[in-house]
Amino acid sequence: MLDPDIAAFTGPPQEMPPLTPELIPMMRAGMTMMAAAMPGAEIDRVEDIDADGVPLRLYRPASDGPLPLLVFLHGGGWMFGDLDTHDSMTRHLAVASGCAVLGVGYRLAPEHKFPAGLDDAMTALAWARRSAAAWGCDPSRIALGGESAGGNLTAAATLRLRDEGKPQPLFQLLIHPATDMSFSLPSFAEVAAPGLSKTYLDGCREYYLGDVSETHPFASPLRAKSHAGLAPAIVLTASEDPLRDDGEYYAAALARAGVETLAQRLQGLPHGFQFLPITIPAVKAANDLIGGLVRRYFAAT
Repeated sequence: MLDPDIAAFTGPPQEMPPLTPELIPMMRAGMTMMAAAMPGAEIDRVEDIDADGVPLRLYRPASDGPLPLLVFLHGGGWMFGDLDTHDSMTRHLAVASGCAVLGVGYRLAPEHKFPAGLDDAMTALAWARRSAAAWGCDPSRIALGGESAGGNLTAAATLRLRDEGKPQPLFQLLIHPATDMSFSLPSFAEVAAPGLSKTYLDGCREYYLGDVSETHPFASPLRAKSHAGLAPAIVLTASEDPLRDDGEYYAAALARAGVETLAQRLQGLPHGFQFLPITIPAVKAANDLIGGLVRRYFAAT
């Protein structure tokens, strides 16, 4: 059951119209308007950075020494969102975790199809590894995370790093990730969320992947032949999310492959809960939980 405060804020669920090229600019504008009304959080240092053409934004809380760094990829169906729309979310994550967070303005579909967003995630992580010390961060403690489409890119990046023989991040944070582009796991029949219908997600897949098969492991990380050798994972799912099984099936696949995995279902929350106002108690509690887990995993190293 959806948290009552969230239900009161969002109102009755609305069926999404078919996703068309004409609708995408309108939806982007709507997200920008919603984000402008979101309360932010004060951060000691916020810097915009260009990393080989990829826009980044570093959020660094006050600290007497180098901070661990979480490279974080926002959600938005691979087509929506940027550093500004997710500024409030990223600020709250930095405050809750007490670590530095690097937001990534990766390229979006349909203008930039797969694997452009993944390429930008790889560029951002490489920049973080070579530049962390210069920005007051600890280059030995760098993790990678994301929510929704950003969780998909995070999971894909760890697979690609492994396949390319490159070091894994310290850990991976997957918040209600999309891991199977068929969008056909059982939770789609169990959770009614008109704003995140299979029809809508099928449109996202079409605009993001183009002619690339949905079975490509960097598009559908759950379909990878092996999940061995990947970074330890924190996998958080939301009970009221049709994509719930994408995260939970992926957590099980990681665990079967011997990857250290912490999986937790957050009750009463919908997909995209981090984009909701932090003033809603359930949203704040979830943000604090995420921040605490990030803090704990960094402290363990």
